[in-house]
Amino acid sequence: MAEMLTTTDYNEISEYVAQHAPSARILEEITAHLDADYHTVWLDNWTVWHAWSEPGEDEWHLDQETAERALKWLQSQLDGAGVFDRLADPTRYAEAVEARYVASDEDAMAEYYDVELAAIRCILPDNSPAHDVDRVIQNQINLARAEAARLASLRAHHIRAAFQGDGERGWKSAAARGLGITPVSLGDVLKDDDARAERRRQEAARSRDDFDG
Repeated sequence: MAEMLTTTDYNEISEYVAQHAPSARILEEITAHLDADYHTVWLDNWTVWHAWSEPGEDEWHLDQETAERALKWLQSQLDGAGVFDRLADPTRYAEAVEARYVASDEDAMAEYYDVELAAIRCILPDNSPAHDVDRVIQNQINLARAEAARLASLRAHHIRAAFQGDGERGWKSAAARGLGITPVSLGDVLKDDDARAERRRQEAARSRDDFDG
């Protein structure tokens, strides 16, 4: 992150950005989530500009950084405001206190996605086609799925370690009660883990058969 300007006049900040990044646009919803009285965030191609001031202080600061570097703190801010959690669980919007956020959450995430796409463009050659960007996104999805599967197996391992013991009759029901979930849900966790293990073994056996053949 590079601090480009410090001033007590916010208009100087606006003029500086307009002069050095004429195509920059304000990320209005992200700015609102940060608190527009003390922040303004712009995106210009794959560069993020951030004007900010501490409450009670007259001095404004203007920072510039790549979209890739800006993603972490932007995610932290939106996550802290509950945006990620609400969008991941649409039932949250069924509550009146959360329902009022649906439009601003969607708009803020659309802006965040623009920064995320800019960050991907940062790591690709100039003028890379859309399918190269999509390939990067798909790779991230595959990594996320692999991590989700690993965590699901961790959960199953924990359940067995904590409750199975010698496998006495009724241990699954006791485990479900202890975890506050239904026996069906617990059974699904264990069955899904068994299915992943079985598929691994089948693939390995098939590979050995092909090699031996």
